[in-house]
Order: sequence, then C-alpha cells, then structure tokens
Amino acid sequence: MAPLPPVAFATESVLAWQRVISSSFVPLTVDDLSDGRFAGTIRGRVLDDVFFARLRVTPHEVHRTRALIDASQRLFYKVTLMLEGTGELVQDTRRALMLPGSVSVYDTARPYDLRFADPIDAVVVMFPRDLVDPSPDHVRAITATSLGPEEALTRLVAPLLTEIAHDFTALEGPASTRVVRTAVELISALLSTAALARTDDHDREHLSLMLRIREYILDNLGDSELNPEGIARAVFISTRHLHALFHQQGTTVSAWIREQRLEAIRRDLADPLHAHRPISEIATTWGYPDASHFSRTFRQQTGVAPSAYRRAALEEARRGGGDQRVSTG
Repeated sequence: MAPLPPVAFATESVLAWQRVISSSFVPLTVDDLSDGRFAGTIRGRVLDDVFFARLRVTPHEVHRTRALIDASQRLFYKVTLMLEGTGELVQDTRRALMLPGSVSVYDTARPYDLRFADPIDAVVVMFPRDLVDPSPDHVRAITATSLGPEEALTRLVAPLLTEIAHDFTALEGPASTRVVRTAVELISALLSTAALARTDDHDREHLSLMLRIREYILDNLGDSELNPEGIARAVFISTRHLHALFHQQGTTVSAWIREQRLEAIRRDLADPLHAHRPISEIATTWGYPDASHFSRTFRQQTGVAPSAYRRAALEEARRGGGDQRVSTG
C-alpha cells in the first residue's frame, strides 16, 4: 500500500464519499439508501501498510465489482468491526449478518457487496494479505462469515480495534509500530482459528501444518543458517513436501523467509525505540550477518538504502502526522 496521509473527512455527498473511500481503501461504488439524507464521516491512519479507519455513515450500499478489481493491485483483506448498527456482507456466495461486536473479513481481490440498512458506526482495518498466516484459500473459507463475541479471540480483537480507532493516539509515539504488530497478530490468530474450525479434516490438517511451519520460521528468523532442510526436519516432513506447500501459495520457502526478515528489519528501522542501534546490528539480529549482502538485498526489495529508509521513517514518526483535513463536499 502506498503511504497515505491521515484522513479526516465528512460529507453529505454520496459521490464525494465514494471518491474518498475508493482512494482510502480500494475502488468501490456507493449507493445511497437514506432517501437523500446521506451523511458520512471517516477518520483514519495508516502505519506499516495497515490502514485503520472509523466510519460513521447513514444507510448505504457498497459494491466491489469485478470491473473495479485490477489484477496488478496489491492484494488486501479488510476486517470490519461493527460498533453500532447492522449490516450484510456478501462474498463467495455466502451472506453474513454484521452485528454490533462482530468481526467480518472480506478479500478485495474478489467482488463483494455490503448493505447497511441502518446508520452505522464501524472500525475497518485493511492490510496486505501476506501479513497474516492463513493462506488465501483458507481465508476464503471464512469470508462473509460473522465472528461474534462467542469467539474468544473476537473478545480480544474487538476492544483493541475500538481503542485504536477511538482517537488514533495509540498509533502515535515510539510504540506505534508495536501496536500495529499486535493488532495484526491478533487478527491473524482470529482468522487462523476461525478457518481451522470451518474447514474439513484434510484442509484443517494442511492449515495446521502451515501454521506450525510459519511459526517455526518466525521463531528462528535470527538464525542465518535457517534453511528448508532444517525447517522440514523440525516439523517432520520431507523437504520436497515443504517446497510443494509453499509453491501452492505462489511463493518459495526462501522468498518467504526473506520477506519476513526484511519486514522485521523495516519495523525495527522505523521504531524510535531502536533508533540507537546500528543498522548492521539490527540486520544481524534478523539473520543477515553480512552487511553488504543485507544492504544489496534491502535495496533490491525496497528501492532505497537501509539508512535512507530509517531516516524517512523516523522523521515521519517525529512529525506524528496530525489529521489531514479534507473539505466537505
């Protein structure tokens, strides 16, 4: 996701609302259900490619049609926590009733429809699909389902998202990247648990194995000798099977390890609490003991040198990013 400025927007125009949510999230169309008395407000912050937003809107419909989906776009999940009002989500031939206190997930790579017959107050979180553990096929099993307070992890996720979206101050200051990481990890745990409960025995075994593999990799990212053979031994499968599992998800073991290491390094470089640490020390912590190799890899993946990335990220953290006021339309 390209960096987005903080959002603060209010309007009584359906077209203006459509423009701002399309630019803040992904391209969408909006239909008014309020008999011409439409009103909507959105406040939001983006940090570490994760967009948190609080929306208060009169009755309306939202559509993500196939024509609006560009295959070249980065792929995202959206999670909605309903605070007030009710809604209906349709995706993958399923229909979910969105009730206060419930969490619903949908995939921006496929069409979906949202209908809100009542005024709503909701928290929406959008994040890249590769930030969570379940594969797209496993998440597909829980799109357009309602994960209510009866789910233990919903009871953990809901208060955190509510607090973050209250005034977004949790996304400011030196601990902001850790807050985002915690939120995404809890959402990932919720999606994994829900997917495990809603898949058949074969898929459940497959997902459980992938979660064990990813957990092992994440626990050992700092080991520069981490390799497919050692990972396969640790989870009691063949190296060939391990490679096949990652191939099914459109990646390789080595590529996924590299992505996770670089993501961890980017987090630490952007974290003011780590500003005193040399870049080489951070790289070594996450499995890159060779400074020149790390620098080349980082530049290839991000387009900038590690030092330039750190300067820009820490400057952004210092600015704190007050709300950008958008004129009402």
